[in-house]
Amino acid sequence: MLIKLALNDEKTAQYNQRIRELKVQHPDLPWKEVEKLEDAFCPYPQIMRDKAWNNYKHIAKDNRPYVEMHGIYVCGLGDDYKLEGVTDYKKAKNFDSPLYWFNYGVADNASQVLDYYEHLLTQYGDYMNSRKFIITMTPIFREDEPEDGGWRWHKWGQYIGDFIPQCEYLYDEQGIDYVWVFEILEVENCEEAITNDGTENA
Repeated sequence: MLIKLALNDEKTAQYNQRIRELKVQHPDLPWKEVEKLEDAFCPYPQIMRDKAWNNYKHIAKDNRPYVEMHGIYVCGLGDDYKLEGVTDYKKAKNFDSPLYWFNYGVADNASQVLDYYEHLLTQYGDYMNSRKFIITMTPIFREDEPEDGGWRWHKWGQYIGDFIPQCEYLYDEQGIDYVWVFEILEVENCEEAITNDGTENA
């Protein structure tokens, strides 16, 4: 089942302290402190309510109400490492999962991803109903891509959207402004207790 995230205040304070210490030694690090959940994992509906999205071509707009989209979060590529640092969950290391080869891809919006999640649920319901998941999504904007190289379709899993790719690289495509890279993350509760000095106890 899809779950909702919340910040763990104690862990977040320790995470922010580590960021401050690192920035003393390396001032140019792009890492930022986390003050609220949206700073690390922003709920997709909250992101999409920003009127700035109206400046981009939408290959397919969401056809599902935002109220159905709990458990879907926008974050940077690879930012799942922050999960354990600021919440009560961590990414499950389950290489035997039947979703292992099917839990990521590329889409036009969260409605398509939620449809895909529910398709997996019909196939692997016995497994999925007994475990916890979140969905992470990261926008890849064509305008940010370099002329040479950059983001390629086939590197990020199955594309489940409506656009028909004509080129290898997103930069070379016409009629598309961005895509979403998504991952369906199996998560589990952190078992370690965090002490005041930042060490972990089993």
